[in-house]
Amino acid sequence: MPAMQPPEDDAGAVPEGAGDGPRASDGLEAWELPSSVASAWVGFWPHKEAPDADEVRRSLGTWVGREIDAGTADPDDEDMIWTLIVRIPGVVSPVAFWAQKALEADPQQLPDPAMAASPWVIGMQTHLEVGEAADEYFHLMALLTGALPELTGVMDVSTARRWTRRELDEQFQAADAVPNEEHLWTITAVAAREDDEAPMMLFTTGLTRCGVPELEMLEVPARHAQAAAILINHVASLLLESAPPPPCEPMEVGPESRVALVPWKECVQFIEAEAPGSGTFRENAEKDGDASFMGVRAVVCAAEKRGAFRKVWAWPKDIIDRMEDGRAVLYASEHAAAATERRAQRTWHAFATAFASVKRADDESVASLAESAFHVQAPVGTVDDQDRREQGWFVVHRFDHDVVEATLSEDPVTGDEMHAGDTIRIPRERITDWRVMLPEEMFGPDRSVALLEAIDRLRGIA
Repeated sequence: MPAMQPPEDDAGAVPEGAGDGPRASDGLEAWELPSSVASAWVGFWPHKEAPDADEVRRSLGTWVGREIDAGTADPDDEDMIWTLIVRIPGVVSPVAFWAQKALEADPQQLPDPAMAASPWVIGMQTHLEVGEAADEYFHLMALLTGALPELTGVMDVSTARRWTRRELDEQFQAADAVPNEEHLWTITAVAAREDDEAPMMLFTTGLTRCGVPELEMLEVPARHAQAAAILINHVASLLLESAPPPPCEPMEVGPESRVALVPWKECVQFIEAEAPGSGTFRENAEKDGDASFMGVRAVVCAAEKRGAFRKVWAWPKDIIDRMEDGRAVLYASEHAAAATERRAQRTWHAFATAFASVKRADDESVASLAESAFHVQAPVGTVDDQDRREQGWFVVHRFDHDVVEATLSEDPVTGDEMHAGDTIRIPRERITDWRVMLPEEMFGPDRSVALLEAIDRLRGIA
């Protein structure tokens, strides 16, 4: 990838403080990152002819709506045929673009054969501005895929996430597309064996480029992996909105729900060597060339240590149990809430279809899921001093076109107008999220297709 050199004038100068991590104060030194981390993407170019630098520059300017300030830089890789350093309105740091021959790729590792068949790639690299990472990520992906509609797909190098053209159009080109913070990171789950009770490690990849530490959760029984991932997503989203608390101090993630962020070195001393996330696990990963597990990382734990004889930091069992019972309410950042609401609205038809399919099931155990498995989220209570509106979960009992009849699962914390057990009618436009809790798995708006397939299997028609 090219070195980040600006154009010859001072337009490419990085403002003071750009790319800095959390400020070291009040015990936050533990979360201070050693340096800022760049983000890079590669777009798959399908034409036999190599992409032309001038054409790419003009396409970027057309998409932006004006001629852009661009300079050249010497490629730091002999495979690169050209490099541009560009100032993009709405992005603080300069952005590098380059072109090169596509590397040989295993088609099995790419979601679309058209990506594997593309002979060239166009690269893009920059440093995302701390506090604006979600907006800049969205803006840059919209720019790359909008200015260059020929691209068959894009890979986010920082997370190895592959986007097909269809997904790019849906997430970044649609008229109602909005920034989604969860695009900034991925979550990986690792277990030593296939067993519902096997201790599992979950960890993020991508948060350091946003100026915050990567997150982990350790020794979570594998059967809780999905709820654990959802909780990690919420914690990550909140950290992008405000600085992390000092190590081991409680962090509020929802009404009456708190976790603690603990440096990994304080958590691993009592973890068995063969368990993912142990000291041995990290040392072996470093020997294999991955030193990231030895860096600045925060383990999401219960707000207080657990244990009768030896108290240790442990995974937040209470919150995850409440999540799986449908009783937990978690805060979401403004970006995350908007993105989730958009996904819920766009996939509403799949949610309603899944409900109707369950209702039609001949098997009574499947049909009974219509009374307990389908949940919607909608505003309840009042707005707090940080302009956050409490969201409550409701159990759906009936659909009436675009209105659901549903029962509130838990008393609101911020208001006393409604109580657990109250049944109300909620129009579709007030729904901010939905989920379906099938016997073996939980589904949300981002897995609507998988939900319909799972219900077909339950009904024996798949």
